[in-house]
Amino acid sequence: MRLRRCVDFRKLNATTIADTYPLPRMDNLLTEAKSMACMPTIDIKSGYQQVKVHEAHQDKTAFICPFGTYKYLRITFGLRNSSATFQRLIDKFRSDLKNVFALSYLEDIIILSETFDQHINDLQIVFERLSLFKLHANR
Repeated sequence: MRLRRCVDFRKLNATTIADTYPLPRMDNLLTEAKSMACMPTIDIKSGYQQVKVHEAHQDKTAFICPFGTYKYLRITFGLRNSSATFQRLIDKFRSDLKNVFALSYLEDIIILSETFDQHINDLQIVFERLSLFKLHANR
């Protein structure tokens, strides 16, 4: 049996200053994507858990369970600013993609290419950049 952690972060979230970094709107993404020949989605594996919690804030995520006391070393769902933090990282990832049209929505990166040959080239660039950012995709 595999156990899943479920931590109630309501008190921590109530005292956390909101990061108002904008998340993309799905309707805008669909409008941009509709005319492309190729548009696969790359799912970032456990995306939030690939981003480290700053050491100064790790103790704030501590929780107690029957097996001991633990703290998160990586961001997780439920923390107030998880989505904004992850989106900022993905936007930084996308910012230097030269001649590659890529959209993102939460843990998904959508590569948009006009031709199959261009698509193969675009994927190569994106996978190299994923490696540079130390981000892992699902198979």
